[in-house]
Amino acid sequence: MQSSLRVPGPVSYRPLYPEAADQGDPYLLAIPEGVAAAHRYYVYVTRDETSDGRGGTASAGAFPAFASDDLETWRPIGPTLAGDATKYAFWAPCVRYVAGLERPYVMLYSHGAGLGEQAHIGHQIRRADAEQPEGPFIDTGHVLTPDADFAIDADVYAGPDGVMRMAYAIDFIQDEPYGTGIVEVAINDDLTRVLSSPALLARPTEQWQLFDATRRLPWMHIPGVDWATDTVRWSTVEGPVGGLTNPQGRRVYLYSGGCYYGFYAVGALVENAAGALENVTRDGRGFVLGQLPEHGFYAPGHCDWFKAADGREWLVTHARFGSPTAPRNAALVELRWDADGLPYCPRPGE
Repeated sequence: MQSSLRVPGPVSYRPLYPEAADQGDPYLLAIPEGVAAAHRYYVYVTRDETSDGRGGTASAGAFPAFASDDLETWRPIGPTLAGDATKYAFWAPCVRYVAGLERPYVMLYSHGAGLGEQAHIGHQIRRADAEQPEGPFIDTGHVLTPDADFAIDADVYAGPDGVMRMAYAIDFIQDEPYGTGIVEVAINDDLTRVLSSPALLARPTEQWQLFDATRRLPWMHIPGVDWATDTVRWSTVEGPVGGLTNPQGRRVYLYSGGCYYGFYAVGALVENAAGALENVTRDGRGFVLGQLPEHGFYAPGHCDWFKAADGREWLVTHARFGSPTAPRNAALVELRWDADGLPYCPRPGE
């Protein structure tokens, strides 16, 4: 995403709006030039499933947002999607401005069958829209992943050929390694219909991508697994970010891996000379963004990407500040490229 604003500094590695409430899966919407809106930037987040972080219960609406005109000062604007977050878990909003639509703000999201264990069941990528970026977003009835048992973490972007694409995460249970991976499809311009079958981007292969070595998922049928006695080794690659190109002109995808309440980090897939994507975050090295305990920065991940007017590139990510058990808060972190065209986030102060 291209932003028309120069990012002030220093803003890296600081919560946008510090609070005890959970701010997972942040997604940044930059209002296009010439489009009237109350603010220029909005960050939408996933709220904790059962609490508002202030001692109260979750609100009836989903996906609280934060608004800014300068990317430095933010204010909360409350839930943006009409939905009952007291009964269902709503995950991972992706919000785009689609010119020419009567309701031009489009949100892709998912929600589970309930809360607790039920929060992990039945997720499909759904579409909602609104007249204004503050919402209310109303579900339009479009289900973009009707054939998937579990689909989350949509990201929409233009590919190198100009075709709109959507990447998202699904579960792989027909063969090992069991776990969540990421795929990509073509999607029409108004984000109502998928135009291709899913193409695999990545499945987990690395030790650092482990979610749970003894996970039990009794709602899921895995051939040969008896949940009365068995567990499975479950790994996670999720939160895809597409639309990036490195200085050498090659495609780059970011992803998040591991366990969001344990070890969590951002890795990358980079196109090689043959045109294939390679995972460059291997053997515990090559992280785009990892935890920095010496700075009180833990479990970063599920990011969104944008380029500012001065050419610098940024991630909007969530992280746990001060403690590995702190609630997730959204933050900006600068993204750079090394001489080999690999993405990385400089450490604080660099």
